[in-house]
Amino acid sequence: MDMRESAESKEFRSGVREWVLANLPPEVHEPYAYKGGEENPAIERWFDRLAKKQWLAFRWPKQYGGPGFSQAEQVVFVDELVNCGARVPRGFGVSMVGPLLLQFGADWQKERYLPPIARNEERWCQGYSEPNAGSDLASLQMRAEADGEDFIVTGQKTWTSRAGSANWIFALVRTDRSGRKQKGISFLLIDMKSPGVSVRPIRQIDGGASFFETFLDNVRVPRKNLVGKINEGWSMAKALLGHERITSGTDVNLPGLIHAIRTLARDYQRQGHPVLVEAAFRDRLAALEMDVDCLRYTRYRMMTALLQGKAPGPEASIFKVFQTELCQRLHDLALDAMGPDAAAWYDTRLSPEGYEMPMAMTMTRAMSIYAGSNEIQRNIIAKRVLDLPD
Repeated sequence: MDMRESAESKEFRSGVREWVLANLPPEVHEPYAYKGGEENPAIERWFDRLAKKQWLAFRWPKQYGGPGFSQAEQVVFVDELVNCGARVPRGFGVSMVGPLLLQFGADWQKERYLPPIARNEERWCQGYSEPNAGSDLASLQMRAEADGEDFIVTGQKTWTSRAGSANWIFALVRTDRSGRKQKGISFLLIDMKSPGVSVRPIRQIDGGASFFETFLDNVRVPRKNLVGKINEGWSMAKALLGHERITSGTDVNLPGLIHAIRTLARDYQRQGHPVLVEAAFRDRLAALEMDVDCLRYTRYRMMTALLQGKAPGPEASIFKVFQTELCQRLHDLALDAMGPDAAAWYDTRLSPEGYEMPMAMTMTRAMSIYAGSNEIQRNIIAKRVLDLPD
């Protein structure tokens, strides 16, 4: 690992930091900006500013609205956004269907769909999970039957985050039932305004609705909206999940979270003393700080490989597992410091450090599930990295 940074990289880092600090909406840092699960509108203003700078789709080439950053510049860019407390761009358009279209899409699909995503003008949602096809995604039943120049699509998707505001949905559909279940799946792009598409919110405990059920009833979809070849959507599904794993947890400011935990442990007391003076608590916090450092050095190793024109090594495969579980352990410790107040939910009587912590802890539980559960990831690592037998 080379800890030195080239003059060009230092200049790029400085330029990113200067621009971010000058353009990040101050409301992003307001301690009580998130209420009842609602999205902070300042985030959308931030994404709009990134889009105007052509930095929203920061991993994309200039041809389709990205900045054309090198891989090393992408790492530095994410570093500086996190260091400045800015939201790292990610989502179904920028981080998932966009990279997939760059890899598998026809030229006309790239030209039609990518620039509006990069400009933050069109939003996407994901049509993967179904009521009886979650972890066993290949069992999906939403059918797409050929009809001339169209497919007729019927079925249900669930847990379709952002479906209430999305313009488009990318969906896995069943186009062949005759062979292995993985062989009869195709990948379609579907306009959410199409006749026959309906959306129903799934209400959460906080009253919000971040998830939806999406129903398609004889929806007519042009055959040209097929990405790749018919019945080969399973390969694209796996590739798309790979893009999602790259970004899982990258927008969590781990040093900032450590600072928040330390502040909470100083402010809250147990048996008449600050929680922070407890030896067992300090031991847990120190161990987690070391894990955060380990993760940081792992990123440095990956960055060194990129700067040398090499592909990241096996550490890239374990990054998702380690980072998501580290986030969970950090939030568990934060709630331990808060004691009974950890049961609060967006209560403005809490300190700024504690206000979002209970909700954030619940969200970290999903980190080890989405983009392929960590149990599945361990199987992949065992097989492809450690070369263990099936």
